[in-house]
Amino acid sequence: MLANAGRVPEILACFRETKQWLPITLAYLGLRSIQYPYELRLRAGQVATLRERTDLVIFWMVFARRHYPVRPSDRVIIDVGANIGLFTLYAARQAPEAVIIAIEPFPDTRQSLAGLVERNKLSDRVTILDCAVAGSSGAGVMDAAAGIPSQYRRIYSPTTTTLNARHRGASALLQTADGVPVHTKTLAEMLDSANVSSADLVKMNIHGSEYEVLMSTPANSLQRCKRIAVQYHELPAHLHLGKEELFEHLRHIGFRLISERDTR
Repeated sequence: MLANAGRVPEILACFRETKQWLPITLAYLGLRSIQYPYELRLRAGQVATLRERTDLVIFWMVFARRHYPVRPSDRVIIDVGANIGLFTLYAARQAPEAVIIAIEPFPDTRQSLAGLVERNKLSDRVTILDCAVAGSSGAGVMDAAAGIPSQYRRIYSPTTTTLNARHRGASALLQTADGVPVHTKTLAEMLDSANVSSADLVKMNIHGSEYEVLMSTPANSLQRCKRIAVQYHELPAHLHLGKEELFEHLRHIGFRLISERDTR
């Protein structure tokens, strides 16, 4: 347990979030298992069904670490890569006046997202979009190999094949463009179609596609986003494209780096 002493603030945050803090904490630390699907009830009255361990990890990152900087004053929040909706749930609570656009292209994952929104009576505030935000509009395919956790599915691209290999498994490394077909939109198109003239916060976790999305979006469209919280990934070295190039691109448009965290 001494190895986890630095996690005490996170554990206290988990305690404040749910009466189930002890089994959740022990499961997160790998000291005890829980049975999935696991129904998690928060002290605030919200409920979420964790389908697999990666859902638990995301819950911890969002609710215990407070990884994403939602402000009570936020009025428009966009969740790019919403998955089952844990960030959407957190954002709805932290910014009670906000409307949230949750974007999730993978069919069964989007169904779980819709179920979470309905169970928590958020349908009047959350709009779910069936598309993937990508560098170009049209069509794409997502991982369909069995056993890939939903949090690690990505739009097929040769440059992202090796991302999260430990989590996605050997079968994913052999994945070709024969996955689940999804509709793609550029970030600018998504903002236009959702009638968003200004977004207070854009949260983005799209497993390697963040580079092509952010670096291909016109400056005047990106400037409609007041704050961007992006989980960036390390691409293969031969591409010579990483966080420094991404940060410099955003600085050139007018953004400034507020914080950078290692998700560990």
